Formats: sequence, structure tokens, C-alpha cells
Amino acid sequence: MNTGIIASRYAKAFLEYVTQEGAGENVYSQACALVYMFSTLEQFKEYVESPSDISVDRKTELLTAALGSPVDPAIVSFLKMVTAHRRTEFFPRMLLSFIEQYRKQNDIMVGRLVSAVPIDGLRQRLEDMFHDRTGAQVHLEENIDSSLVGGFVFELDGYRLDASVESHLERLRRQIVEKNNRIV
Repeated sequence: MNTGIIASRYAKAFLEYVTQEGAGENVYSQACALVYMFSTLEQFKEYVESPSDISVDRKTELLTAALGSPVDPAIVSFLKMVTAHRRTEFFPRMLLSFIEQYRKQNDIMVGRLVSAVPIDGLRQRLEDMFHDRTGAQVHLEENIDSSLVGGFVFELDGYRLDASVESHLERLRRQIVEKNNRIV
């Protein structure tokens, strides 16, 4: 069976359960933290995905230690159910699918802002501007990349605005090369 379908169906059921219980925001934030840890710590991901030779209680202890706070009971129940159905290898994908579906249901847009140096207030201005235009909650992850030389790169739901000095210089270089090729 297609792993994407399995993850999506379990995530949909989990989202419905969490919505009924009223624990959506807490579960969403913990799921985001866990997915980040899965992506950065491969051994952590393998341990949680491992078959039933590791107990659910031991996995819950590991998740609690990773989060630095008690795991929401809804996530523990979900992990127990996934383990009972022998689908633990899909657990990280299920959380990813849950996050995607939660964002869609709650009209949350997540993007990225990369700049050469910290720019005071730019992130907040962009979040406010897109909130005003779309009505969605907008959250931007801010990163610093000195290779941009100056300016910024903004990405949000497939939209990309590249206002970096690096891209302007590259465009200028291509124009000069193109003009020189026509002359020859």
C-alpha cells in the first residue's frame, strides 16, 4: 500500500480526534517539534519507528525527554494505536501529514525569510502584510545567510520574492554575457 495514503488517513483520523478533544494547538506545536527532531536526529527517528521490540512506554519516555516536557496524552494515545496496528514505521510521516492538514484546517501559512543581516521589523511587516491580504495566520522562519551579500529572500506557499544583492548581481552578469554573445 502507498505510504502516503497510510500516513494521510491516520493523520486525518488523528486530526479529527484532536479537534474533538480541543487539544489541537498543543498537539500541533509538539508534532512540529517532533518532526524537526526526526529530520535532524536520524537515530531518534529510527528508534521511534522501530518495530514492537521497544515498548510504547519507552518510546513515550524518549519523546518526553526530546520535547523537554510531558508529551500530550493525545500523541501518546496515537502512538499506542499506531503501534497496535504495526504502523510505527509511518509515525513520522503521519505527524508530517497531521501538521499539513492542521495548517490547512486552521488557515496557517508557514514560510521562510533569509537575509544577509538581521533586518529589524521585516519579518513582522511581511507577516502582517500577508495576513491582511489572505486572512491566514502567517509564521515566518527567519535565517541569516551572509552569502546573499545584502537584501533578502522570502518564500511562502510557493511564492518566492528574491530581493538579494546576490540574485541582482547574477541577473546583471547574465545580461552582460547575453549582450556579449550577440555582438560576436
